[in-house]
Amino acid sequence: MPRRSPWKKAIAVGSVALTGLGALFLFGRKKEPEPIGRVALIGDSYAVGLGPALKGGLVLKEFMYEGHIGASTSRYRTLPIWLIEYKPRIVLVSLGVNEADSSTLANYQSIVRALHGIGARVVWIEPPAAVQTASRAMIAALGVQTVPATTTPLAADGLHPRNYREWAGEIEKTIGVVRS
Repeated sequence: MPRRSPWKKAIAVGSVALTGLGALFLFGRKKEPEPIGRVALIGDSYAVGLGPALKGGLVLKEFMYEGHIGASTSRYRTLPIWLIEYKPRIVLVSLGVNEADSSTLANYQSIVRALHGIGARVVWIEPPAAVQTASRAMIAALGVQTVPATTTPLAADGLHPRNYREWAGEIEKTIGVVRS
């Protein structure tokens, strides 16, 4: 009967242990989030408030925004030149609360088509849950990703959030931004 060397067994056990540790190291690590790319925000007074909150909190290298108090979907049926030249990967849209009775689904659809035409993914931001608006049905009919209506407490005007930072955090999660 051949004599076994105690070293062979120790080497074999050590090899198995090191292989297991290597696999754990390679496959057990959290994958770093992919860069999200350029993000833009267009819209109404919500965009006016969300723009600075997103710019100050997002882990993005490139973010631009434009908001206009009282803006409706008809304002953005033709995209601003800066947005076309910027070539964002994602465009957040905050529109719908200021719609006149003449607003149609076609206004919403033309914005989505125009944004898709510049190669952007569209994410529509629903108005706060406490705000009553008929635009929710049109937003739902678009077939684009949405940021669900925030339940952030509203200011005394009953229309705008007291603090936009919480809402901005909800938007970050929806589009897949991970804070460091």
